[in-house]
Amino acid sequence: MDYKERQEIIANSPISFGYLKKFNIGAGILQLANGIAILALTFLLTWPKGTDIYTFYLSFTQVNPASPAIIAAPNPQVFFTIGYLGILLAAFPLISAFAHFIIAFPKNKSYNENLKKGMNPYRWYEYAFSSSIMIWVISTFVGILDFWSLAMIFVLNAMMIMFGYLMEVINQKTEKTSWAAFNLGSISGGFPWVVLFAYFTGAVISSEGNVPAFVYTIFAVYLVLFMSFAVNMALQYKGVGRWRDYLYGERAYIVLSFVAKTVLVWLVFAGLFKPF
Repeated sequence: MDYKERQEIIANSPISFGYLKKFNIGAGILQLANGIAILALTFLLTWPKGTDIYTFYLSFTQVNPASPAIIAAPNPQVFFTIGYLGILLAAFPLISAFAHFIIAFPKNKSYNENLKKGMNPYRWYEYAFSSSIMIWVISTFVGILDFWSLAMIFVLNAMMIMFGYLMEVINQKTEKTSWAAFNLGSISGGFPWVVLFAYFTGAVISSEGNVPAFVYTIFAVYLVLFMSFAVNMALQYKGVGRWRDYLYGERAYIVLSFVAKTVLVWLVFAGLFKPF
């Protein structure tokens, strides 16, 4: 589907810009309610022990003063402790609520102009932070507790999101869809899942299967929801059915974002208080 055809479909879409504005306001209110509820419960409930985040810098030790031999070994040190994980969890829907209100009010004109071109940069800016925060939190659940490993996962996930932005920028006026950004984003966003799966499998084996059920659930649910956004983009650019209309895909992104954030934030929150 070329640029002119895409433009014509958007111009004749049954989904109006006014409708999307109301849809964003509604989604923003719901996300705000999620965030406020999580924050309120964070300070009302007694939280379990905090999560320690480590650094594993090498320590060089001279074992025998009479010998020049030096042994290098990792020296795990607590870098900081996350005492109230609920604050991080609340940031997940609150960032989304902020983005919805921004595009519904001060940036609505810019939002509509971008939609006409078949893109929404504000979506990708928001996802780059909110999605990366959630994968960071889930990474700690499977045992990735090294600060710099978590930092790399955060950045790789954010880069995957920005490849989505690049996909839309590149294909604004192309006669034939370029999938280069999509493929590179899949690699960038996919490899952290290889790491998560390796840690998760290792935890299952070392604990002889005694892994809390909520960790299995979070891992599986987030993977499915994670993939659904890529599927939505692929359907848009392949012009499958109603996805030929970019505005239909935009509405689908809003729905997916709300469902994903609501399910995950409450699943993680509830799991933290489940005895195991």
